[in-house]
Amino acid sequence: MIGLLVFFGVIIASLRGWIPQHILPVQSALILSSFGLAIIALVFGKPFSLVDVTANIFLHPITALIAGFLVAGALEAAGAFKAAIKILERLAKTPLGLSGTVVVLVNMPTIFAMPCGRILAAALMPAALLFSYEMAKISKDPVVMSMIIFGFIVNAAASCGPSLLGGIGTIGEGMGGYPIGSFSNVQQISIMLITAVCMLTIKYVFRIIPNESIVMSALKTDRKPEGSVENVPKEGYFAFFSFLITIALVVIFKPHIPIQTILIGFVAIIMFISKVSIKDLIAGVILHPIMAMLSGFIIAGSLVAIGSFDTLMEILLFLAKNTPLGFVGVVVILANLPTILPMPCGRIIAMALLPGVLLFGLKISEVTGYEWATPIILISFILNAAASCGPSPLGGIGGIGEGNLGTAIGASGKPQQVAIMIGTGVAALLVSIFHFL
Repeated sequence: MIGLLVFFGVIIASLRGWIPQHILPVQSALILSSFGLAIIALVFGKPFSLVDVTANIFLHPITALIAGFLVAGALEAAGAFKAAIKILERLAKTPLGLSGTVVVLVNMPTIFAMPCGRILAAALMPAALLFSYEMAKISKDPVVMSMIIFGFIVNAAASCGPSLLGGIGTIGEGMGGYPIGSFSNVQQISIMLITAVCMLTIKYVFRIIPNESIVMSALKTDRKPEGSVENVPKEGYFAFFSFLITIALVVIFKPHIPIQTILIGFVAIIMFISKVSIKDLIAGVILHPIMAMLSGFIIAGSLVAIGSFDTLMEILLFLAKNTPLGFVGVVVILANLPTILPMPCGRIIAMALLPGVLLFGLKISEVTGYEWATPIILISFILNAAASCGPSPLGGIGGIGEGNLGTAIGASGKPQQVAIMIGTGVAALLVSIFHFL
């Protein structure tokens, strides 16, 4: 119980600003908490083994994540993301039109799923701004800019869930013994819904209006588009389409070769053809999500070692059996917990609580005799966790959009949270009704 109180105490204190993030980031606070839990275990005479902690640090998702970042670095250096922007500009001149292209743009992070949403959020933000300006001119409504930017942001935030490149979903699949990629389709469909709901709520409910100077600049008819790409090398297009084909082949044929090996081979080919340097490659490795994953694994191992997950199971089962919440109500709260307590990276709370979520799912399957309870809970929790870094006030990627539009800090949080919760429910229904795995 003390372990759970320490864990949730650090999470809430970080969100409330009681633990200043510029002094002690939440990842560091959780690692320090693990040392604190070891001391608590000694005080209470509870065996606390380093093996119990390290047993919950799975190397597979970490190496897949690093391989995914190497791919991102190679794609960036080869000009693949510039090629993506150019393709979008050309699509706008086809019968698809500007509106259809915007639909493609805001959903591109989930289609082109990277191991961290920040990769595409940064790479395609110039294109998102460009298209938001153009749509605002046509509609003469500045709120359209916020719709496009934050729709794109929430899509990017959630996209690391279905990513095969070390995404959060692959960790849940591994823990639950499901085939790789089996959680992806449900998440992708739900993320597209989350994106649409976020955009609609911004237009009709929250009305997020960008800074006046940015609006005036965007609505100038003679404004020269920024972020458009003049010349894209052929290598950029080659890298872009090669990546899509590679991932498609992995999903279709499910080779026995580890995906890390396939990705490293892909990186080597792109480096050779596009003449990508090691320096450019390493520049694409973002340490933030890797450290978030490690801190989550470490606190999870500590919670396992002192028996906190046993206590968590008792609490959840008590609430399910003895309160009006019932099993469904408890599952709804548990699945939406990451968005209720949004971290700067969804991997923090995902790694910390996934063992408990899996245990609770298995327990519900046992109690109710409903075998689909476990994947429903896992997928719902993973999707919610992946998307939760969008609305997080602790450096979530929603801040990228807020900075570019000059809105108040945290302005995009509520529409994202509403959309994520609705999308989480839809994901659960897709698995429950259609057994969509």
